[in-house]
Amino acid sequence: MPKDEKAKITLFCINCNKDVTHTVHYIGNYLKSVQCEVCGKKIEIDRRHLKTVFAEDFINRILTKPHRMNEDMKKAVATLMPFFPKRLIREPLKVLKEIYEVLKKENHG
Repeated sequence: MPKDEKAKITLFCINCNKDVTHTVHYIGNYLKSVQCEVCGKKIEIDRRHLKTVFAEDFINRILTKPHRMNEDMKKAVATLMPFFPKRLIREPLKVLKEIYEVLKKENHG
């Protein structure tokens, strides 16, 4: 059974609008609640609800990642386009081969 612990710490209370003592309640290594000692305002932590919210957000981020990366690349290329050598646009394969040759020489020589 996880160990039940309480500790007193000073935190800023939104209700009191100042730093005051709070009781922090842990179950094992997990935060269960935080309660202001002055006004009594208590915040409960529902781990099951947090897991559900974070899992949904994580899945959504994974599913939209390719689209977001594609949009970021389009923005980056559009921003850098004026600085690209015109040859890179007209002869991309030739330029890439030249870059490859230079890199190959640097790695072997």
